[in-house]
Amino acid sequence: MLLATTSRFRELKLQHREYLCLKVMILLNSNMFPLSSSEEESDSSRKLHHLLNTVTDGLVWVIAKSGIPFRQQSSRLANLLMLLSHVRHASNKGMEHLLSMKCKNVVPVYDLLLEMLNAHTLRDHRKPMAAASYCAKADGRDTSSQPPQ
Repeated sequence: MLLATTSRFRELKLQHREYLCLKVMILLNSNMFPLSSSEEESDSSRKLHHLLNTVTDGLVWVIAKSGIPFRQQSSRLANLLMLLSHVRHASNKGMEHLLSMKCKNVVPVYDLLLEMLNAHTLRDHRKPMAAASYCAKADGRDTSSQPPQ
């Protein structure tokens, strides 16, 4: 499923701005339906829905500005939006796998998540000091007065 989804994104030649819009849509959809329906949560849900519509409009704008002929723009939008369910499915499968690893005591989830976080911060070569600063603050040390190394 993950390979098929990745292949489909490659076939569509996903642009960076389209990717950003889809990523925001996935994050916004993760908490779209609250379990309880208090007045405050209803208002938050309405605002979240409005924000999701705004991001969708942004995706439409990005596709329109990409130079694709007008007749193909709606098809591209539909193809990209249809892939969101596949991304969600792959995400759920990944979470199930992590849970099964934890239940089987194959690897401690805490160690696994730390390893994933370290891999992510090592890849972020644009801001090497930001990760170190964040880790120092999390440890209770203040690095704001220390010179960069």
